[in-house]
Amino acid sequence: MSVAERLSRIRKYLGLSQKDMGRRVAVSGTTWQNYELDNAAPNAHVLARLSDEGFDINWVLTGAGEMRKDGALETKSLAGFAELPPREIAREKLGGGNYVLIPRYALRALPREGGGTATTMEDVSLNDALAFRRDWIERELDAKPADLIVVEMTGDAMLPTLTPGDLLLVDTSAPRMRGGGLYAFNLGGALAVRRLQVRLDGGLTVSSDNAALYPPEDIEQAALERVKIVGRVVWRAGRL
Repeated sequence: MSVAERLSRIRKYLGLSQKDMGRRVAVSGTTWQNYELDNAAPNAHVLARLSDEGFDINWVLTGAGEMRKDGALETKSLAGFAELPPREIAREKLGGGNYVLIPRYALRALPREGGGTATTMEDVSLNDALAFRRDWIERELDAKPADLIVVEMTGDAMLPTLTPGDLLLVDTSAPRMRGGGLYAFNLGGALAVRRLQVRLDGGLTVSSDNAALYPPEDIEQAALERVKIVGRVVWRAGRL
């Protein structure tokens, strides 16, 4: 059973339409439909809401264990978590115990009109999850587990700092510019990991560490709507 099939099973268990299920986890009905069609994958916030509803996130991501967490209330009430304020304690229990499961996404490069390839935000698949110590995330990264996703680096634009296949932890909380740094963002429909720096005139400079092949690009303030910040890269792991 795939992640998409397990999400469909959760919705049917709750007796909800795709529209109502989307509302329950604070996404659109179309977005939830894409989850079930395996055209998109739920982010950490959606997974946290499912956890708050009593579903075992390890089961959602891997199929291991049971659908419902031990001691979860057997309720099918239409009054869902999406209608309540965020419950931070429940979010912090994502994964349970001393370790937390961070969803890992793989990016698929697709042919782009006019030649070349692009990796779009919609073209991601939820592969699995990686376990991290909760206290390490909070102490070393100053982040909340439910705000993190793992993304695999593609392409050579960030060589030698980042190499293809490196795993990156991306903090998706308050997805906006928080000073210069390394960001995952959607630029004109393509997902990229680059250095972003705000200019004095309000524009943005997008730069790559492999500057010989990828020179810096300046984006004027009037065109900043092209840049959709996904989150800031806060950690990397890769082969030596």
